[in-house]
Amino acid sequence: MSKEPKVFKPNWPEGLVGETAYQVLCDDKGREGGSWMKVYISLDGDVHVAMQDWEDIKEHPDSRPDPFPSIRVRTLFGGGRNMRTHQALLWLADAIRRDNEENQS
Repeated sequence: MSKEPKVFKPNWPEGLVGETAYQVLCDDKGREGGSWMKVYISLDGDVHVAMQDWEDIKEHPDSRPDPFPSIRVRTLFGGGRNMRTHQALLWLADAIRRDNEENQS
C-alpha cells in the first residue's frame, strides 16, 4: 500500500472562514457574473459546491439560469465518507481565496 500523500491528511487551510462562500468566475465566459463555481464552507465545516453557466445576462436580463445542484461533502464527524474529497474542496476554497486576493491587487 502506498503512503498517503500529505495533501490528503485533514488540515484546515489558514485563512478559510466557516459560513463563507468562495467563488471564482469562468475564465472564458460569463464575465458579467453569469458563469461561476462556488465552494461554500458551513459553520460546522461541511463543504458545498455549486456551479452556474449563463452567458447571456445582458442580452436576456429576465431569463433565469438553472444552476447545477449543490452537493454536500460532510466532515468525518458528520458521517462523511469522502475525506479526501472534503480535504481537496477545502484546498480548492483556499486556492480560490488566494487567487481572488492576488487578482484584486
